[in-house]
Amino acid sequence: MNIIKVAFVEDNSSLRKRFEEQFEFFEDIKLVATYASGEGALSGLRKLPPSQIPDIVLMDIELPGMSGIETTIAAKELFPEAEIMMFTVFEDEVKIFHAIQAGAAGYLLKDDPIEKVVDAIRELHAGGAPMSQSIARTVLSFLREKSVGNSKVSIPAPAPVEFDLSERELELLQGLVHGETYQTLAKKLFISPHTVKTHIKNIYKKLHVHSRALAVRVALDRGLV
Repeated sequence: MNIIKVAFVEDNSSLRKRFEEQFEFFEDIKLVATYASGEGALSGLRKLPPSQIPDIVLMDIELPGMSGIETTIAAKELFPEAEIMMFTVFEDEVKIFHAIQAGAAGYLLKDDPIEKVVDAIRELHAGGAPMSQSIARTVLSFLREKSVGNSKVSIPAPAPVEFDLSERELELLQGLVHGETYQTLAKKLFISPHTVKTHIKNIYKKLHVHSRALAVRVALDRGLV
């Protein structure tokens, strides 16, 4: 039997508990982790052994602090092979497209029955892109409203993610993008290599990445430098 590993990111403790109990009834679904926030999910996912990295992440779109869309962007940077399915109580067409742009591949309402959720997990794992019927209707309605004849549909761009980088951190991030070494940056900014390393660690933490390559990619993708 092909076991599908699932992680669940949801700030409502009652809903997390309910899903933990309900998933027990499905032999092909293994809930490997649950998290109450985007920040907690990114930290926890990094600590999982490779054998426990989820195939599917169920992501609440309305999270405290870092939103589900922002968490999706960061999670896809860390684990590009993991598929992310958004969970919401709202049929917000703009957020639907922002989530898809962020890397989500499925979208369900929280009041969908567990059988439908599990079927959607299976479909997503098999390469599909599941959506609740009401969500699909919302998407089609949005497309019709935005389309005029054969003109191209214009989707509002997602708001930029706020990473709260300091001026010094932005300077160092720009140096990383330009390929400068820690030693070169230290001399350029009149600080010690140790201080550069400390700043870089803080930059990685704020960008939710764990390598220079990912930091550069996020900086360029999000227009930080």
